[in-house]
Amino acid sequence: MPESIAIIGYGFRFPGGCDTPSKLWSLIKSPRDIASNPPPSRFDIDPFYHPVSNHHGTTNATKSYWLDDSPRINIAEFDAAFFNIQSREADAMDPQQRVLLEVIYDALCAAGQPMEQLRGSDTAIYVGMMCDDWHMMLSRDWQVLPRYTATGVERGIMANRVSYFFDWHGPSMTIDTACSSSMVALDLASNLGMLSTSGRCAMWDIAADGYARGEGVAAVIIKTLSQALADNDPIQCIIRETAVNQDGRKPGLTMPSSRAQAALISECYRRAGLDPANNLNDRPQYCHAHGTGTQAGDPQEAEAIAFALFPVGSRAAREAHKLLVGSVKTVIGHTEGTAGLASIISTALALKSKVIPPNLHFHTPNPSVAPFLDQLEIPTTAVAWPVATGQVRRASVNRYGVPCGIRVLQADS
Repeated sequence: MPESIAIIGYGFRFPGGCDTPSKLWSLIKSPRDIASNPPPSRFDIDPFYHPVSNHHGTTNATKSYWLDDSPRINIAEFDAAFFNIQSREADAMDPQQRVLLEVIYDALCAAGQPMEQLRGSDTAIYVGMMCDDWHMMLSRDWQVLPRYTATGVERGIMANRVSYFFDWHGPSMTIDTACSSSMVALDLASNLGMLSTSGRCAMWDIAADGYARGEGVAAVIIKTLSQALADNDPIQCIIRETAVNQDGRKPGLTMPSSRAQAALISECYRRAGLDPANNLNDRPQYCHAHGTGTQAGDPQEAEAIAFALFPVGSRAAREAHKLLVGSVKTVIGHTEGTAGLASIISTALALKSKVIPPNLHFHTPNPSVAPFLDQLEIPTTAVAWPVATGQVRRASVNRYGVPCGIRVLQADS
């Protein structure tokens, strides 16, 4: 069985002014609605608005989840000199590149890893990236492209610039598997009408009308568990196993498959040497769902989780308590390529705090989800982590992308 992986530190920038673990935990434990129209410093949404969803060149979704303009989070403020980048080059850099460098530096500090000691090492960097809005904006006028546009927007540079600055010699690659990009990046390191017009991710609710975009950049520092223990690193949580698959043929390209999701959840637990269907000590107490709030995805995911962890005739189906299910998307929006790490970091904070945070925007269950709520429950208030004496706190994190490849991670504390 492969050795477990320890997350020893993380850094991030998320909506709601969240740039430290304490700020993020405060927000998700006592959530408030932070969706809004674009800040004046970004752009005016009114010229792009049209109430008809398929009207060409416009959008009927006006609200998203934004990084604010505070000094540490403002994407326009970047200490180029610290990263040995000249100002003309920084002007052309995708803000995702800028913030990624800052976030990785924060993560190294949190993990107690001096960057000087890692220079020349085989440290690897895997970056999950989904969107490149900056590239599209720069490309509107080819006559005024900045000199360093090529390196400022090229996707492979996202990872390569990190390796270059920190002088890391291990694998360096950028991965795009849509919404699951950062989860697939972590897996590698370990081993269309979808926008909400209400501007909210109403996970599994009858009002679900799509996902709301959220801004965010995140990084986690990982080591094998034995190495982290030997180095006396600050272990935030332990990843028991990860798994990745793809749906293959199904009714539509962007339609998820509950059968493929359920199979992968079961396979991930099997690889970890756990049998949650028949051994109650092997079960998770919480599942961090993909939870985008779409009519196509929500029922499929609910069915997959229920089928995999409460199979008909199993001991779990007869005796296990309901499994608590939620998603940080209901609080900070769908951070797209960063969504996997947003789920992992918020789950690690919940494991450490022994509290399962509440979901926002859940009022009336989607009728297509309701049949699975005999086994699954969405908390709308913070609850103490439900663990029996002698059990470890365990969570499952589920993620799938637009092409519906599915990634599952099991984390213990």
